[in-house]
Amino acid sequence: MKPRLLSWSIALALFGAPALYADTNEVEGDETRHPEEMERIVVQALPLERNALQSAQPIDVLAGERLEDRRGMTLGETLANQPGVQSSYYGPGSGRPIIRGLGGTRVRILEDSLSTADASSSSDDHAVSVDPLLIDQIEILRGPATLLFGSGASGGVVNLIDNRIPEQIPDAPLTGAFEVRGNTVADESSGVFRLDGGGGSWAWHLDGSWRDSNDYKIPGVAEREIGDHDHDEHDDHHDEHHDEESKGRLENSFVESQSGTFGLSFIGDRGFIGASMRHFTSDYGIPAPHMHGDEHSDHDHDEHGDDHGDHLDHDNHGEEAFASIDLEQTSFDVKAGLRDPFAGFKRLTFRAGYNDYHHEEIEMEGAHSEDHQGDTDHDHADEHMHDGTVFDIETTQARLELETNEWAGWVGAFGMQYDNEDFNSVGAEAYVAPNTTESLALFALQEKSWGDFTLSLGARVESTEIEAAMDLAHHDEHHDDHDHDDDHDHDHDHHDDFSFDQNQREFNAVSASVGGIWQLNDFWQSTANFSYSQRAPSASELFANGPHLATFAFERGDDALVKETSHAWDFGVHRHSADFDFKANVFYKDISDFIYWAETAEMLDGFPLRLASQADAELYGTELMANWQIHETRWGDFDVHASHDWVRGKLKDGENLPRISPERVQLGLDWHAGPWRAALEWQHVFDQKKTAMNEPPTPGYDLINARLAYAFDLGGTDMTAFIEGKNLGNEEARVHTSYLRDYAPLPGRNFIAGLRGRF
Repeated sequence: MKPRLLSWSIALALFGAPALYADTNEVEGDETRHPEEMERIVVQALPLERNALQSAQPIDVLAGERLEDRRGMTLGETLANQPGVQSSYYGPGSGRPIIRGLGGTRVRILEDSLSTADASSSSDDHAVSVDPLLIDQIEILRGPATLLFGSGASGGVVNLIDNRIPEQIPDAPLTGAFEVRGNTVADESSGVFRLDGGGGSWAWHLDGSWRDSNDYKIPGVAEREIGDHDHDEHDDHHDEHHDEESKGRLENSFVESQSGTFGLSFIGDRGFIGASMRHFTSDYGIPAPHMHGDEHSDHDHDEHGDDHGDHLDHDNHGEEAFASIDLEQTSFDVKAGLRDPFAGFKRLTFRAGYNDYHHEEIEMEGAHSEDHQGDTDHDHADEHMHDGTVFDIETTQARLELETNEWAGWVGAFGMQYDNEDFNSVGAEAYVAPNTTESLALFALQEKSWGDFTLSLGARVESTEIEAAMDLAHHDEHHDDHDHDDDHDHDHDHHDDFSFDQNQREFNAVSASVGGIWQLNDFWQSTANFSYSQRAPSASELFANGPHLATFAFERGDDALVKETSHAWDFGVHRHSADFDFKANVFYKDISDFIYWAETAEMLDGFPLRLASQADAELYGTELMANWQIHETRWGDFDVHASHDWVRGKLKDGENLPRISPERVQLGLDWHAGPWRAALEWQHVFDQKKTAMNEPPTPGYDLINARLAYAFDLGGTDMTAFIEGKNLGNEEARVHTSYLRDYAPLPGRNFIAGLRGRF
């Protein structure tokens, strides 16, 4: 049977099985346990107080037990098993969600509707500045969310809720929670704590986290051989030595992070106002050679040559080094809510934030230090280390939402959003000139119901101005500081050979949507959504001009780029009940003037030259999810769940888009009996053979995961002890959506043990 037919057969089998049983009423108990209950949680990313069942756009919510079981080291890892979502995976320290084949600047990561304001959207090696262990709820808006959150959300939105600013007086003067865990694959130890309290008109919140992990174990050798290259005897000996050194462990894959947050609110009869401050730091390795290319090295390319380019071959005479990233961010946020603010309006919500983000790329010349393989100190004080590129980002944001009272059957909300980002980078890899991006937007959303049918209308108007300082002289100055040879310094004269015609662009983007929800009966509903959206180019797409080591290429922007224009359709059918949940989504997205990085036949500074280009493109695919809940058997309660997702992305001329998410199928079984619960999950990722020019195919793989937990009471504290096993088959797995797929496989067999408690 063909793989896709097998996937559909699994889902249809689960769909048909409950027909043998009568529908039952909703199950009482943990509201965050079953999907049918999860979908009734209010989605805070929506201006109206709605749950996932009341949205024409596909929305997933993770909270409670489901979130606890899926938390990983990065946000991308935490969400990687959600249908339609995969990870950019740049090692264990950096992983960002990819939604329906789109990532980077097209997916916005939010904290309570404001941007995380880090550098993760500009480059895959930059981490999202949040600790997944501290998140209470994750909301995934699949498909265009430009209407609510701007042109940067043309691929989707991930909204994180951590309740750092309290909105109501707690029931008890003091409550708390904690979790500690460790694993075997990287000798990781990590933990979080949280305290909430208050009294009278005041409420406060305090939390903290820490994580420390060494280089992780892998099955086999880190680097995958692709194509045939001519090697002399010395090179073959070098390769054998390199393979032996890297076998069984991924070099430079350590991670350290810490965070702390304090929030305080004043709460009155009609609303609240509060503020919070958070500090986040992370130090993590980049598990691939950081190369300073050499223009004079030239190698023949295999027909299916790796899109990384030959500058990473061991026989390349460029300078090889490992690198780590040391980042810190300080955030200040304000949030206020007011009921019945004035006539005609039901609720006012205001959010504002200021973020100061800084990170340095630390280069370690020559061979990788072995400190991280057994020493938890991760001491970078080494004479062979020096500072590389420095990124400084200051971000100011504000968002106002007004929910209206009902008028002639219509309910809705109006809003305004302001964003200002001041981006500055200095160093050898500062491939984008310092720039400022400022945007102001107005949006509106209205809904009306006629019996079992609900119509939703929305519109947004956004003005964006991007201005860059076009002086790129700091590239040459930085290279002089690092004493590179004369030939290498000469290579960077190419920066001076090229100049942009303009350093300031303005874009006016318009987005609109129309959607409908038809409640067919007590259990079934169907949805349809059409959106028209425009996306302004990012600063890097406009003004990049330099080697971008995270993508292994010399990237050059185009200051004449125009807006992307998308027409997106999304259709869904959903069955929701206490015994069986089923979802099927079909989507199609037609994009005019799609911006992408086009391959060229040129080499610049020893790197393949890629140019910011535009062409018409299309993306389409399906997502299937089924969950069969079997209750009150003699052995306990069981949940059987399955999912399948695939996406196809290509230019209108037939050329495949790069790093498109491969097809997947997943099966799982959850079990609950008294204080015990357990789960067994299998995921199969198919081969990805529909690849872009110069992009090699990636083989598929199977992952088997299991977990067991026991809940008990200890002195009035609700405790849970748990153990998990990941990649139990110890299979070599390479993530096609990652630039590091040929250098950094996923971790091998891993056992995680931990303890969490609430009091």
